[in-house]
Amino acid sequence: MLLTTFLLRNLLKICFTCLSLFACNFFDTTAKLFGDDAWKDYTCDTTQSVNDLKIYTLAQPYYLSDTLLKQNLKVRNVFVALTDTKGNIKVASLENDSLDLKNRFGFSTFQLTWEEQNYLSALIKQPDYLYTRWEKLLSDDRSTFLAKRDSILAEMRKHHHTVKITSDLRSMAHQLKYLGRNRTATPVSMHNFGLAVDIGIFKRRGRMSNNLAYYRPLDSLTKAMGLTWGGNFVGFVDSGHFQLYKNGAELLRKHPELVFEFEPYRPQYNAWMKKMIEAGKEEKAGDTRELLLELNKLKKDQPCQCMNGKAISPNVLIQKIQETLSTVVDYQKENDLLLVGDLASQSVSLVNANTTSTFPLGLWK
Repeated sequence: MLLTTFLLRNLLKICFTCLSLFACNFFDTTAKLFGDDAWKDYTCDTTQSVNDLKIYTLAQPYYLSDTLLKQNLKVRNVFVALTDTKGNIKVASLENDSLDLKNRFGFSTFQLTWEEQNYLSALIKQPDYLYTRWEKLLSDDRSTFLAKRDSILAEMRKHHHTVKITSDLRSMAHQLKYLGRNRTATPVSMHNFGLAVDIGIFKRRGRMSNNLAYYRPLDSLTKAMGLTWGGNFVGFVDSGHFQLYKNGAELLRKHPELVFEFEPYRPQYNAWMKKMIEAGKEEKAGDTRELLLELNKLKKDQPCQCMNGKAISPNVLIQKIQETLSTVVDYQKENDLLLVGDLASQSVSLVNANTTSTFPLGLWK
């Protein structure tokens, strides 16, 4: 009887695991049925083992996702626990990443880089401006751009003294409003990083002119400064706009850390690509295609969580971590997030006051 129960329990575990693997790899196969275009997204191959976990892998799938947003949680702190294949545990906290637990509990701690702190803090708070989050990365670019912007404005005002800045640093809330009103074609703009400006030439009765001829000097002025003029955009001409980088792909090549901000909007970029292809206007989506190619380049063969699959939650491990953190630091399940990356079970678990969600690990293929 005991042997039968043991076999049945393990058979169910095996079947559950196989179904999870099938779920993720079914999406892999389905994606490939629609062609092998390089811009199309990779999928999480859970038949591949993960040997090393990064904070980015743990945090990114939950950034701006319904997994957290729908729960309307007001999270105080984020804790992370990483477990290797031998069961060794190391922990860090967004607010307390210099703890010493090793002597008393067998845990070790690790320091979070400022980029990793950004990834984790993004799960519980969003600044008005993305530039604020990435100021350490972008401050030099911002200073360079502002100097060039002011030089161009000075030149334009020699011909039109009514030139005014209509938009500079822009919040994501405003960006998404512009997107909804078809005043922009991209969910994430150079404006959000403080690297673009919109200007207007105002004429009679304070009305802004849309006459392209008035803005034409921006073409040569921006080229001379090494900037990009929106009047040369193919898919969405923006005559009063200019920016530091050619497009999002060029920005990512300079600052790959910003992939964190673009990746949540991949479905919108994919939808735009498909729409242009179906309309026979693929050439108008050149910048989008280039961005998607760069996103794929950054994620290929990197660890991933299969958000379409399910894995058995390592409850014993999670309980051990929770009990230890509750004893040593001010960890509160009701108010904190806990991310557990477990290489032994090849899974990641998100633990909060409402639920524990566990997903299998794999590699982007």
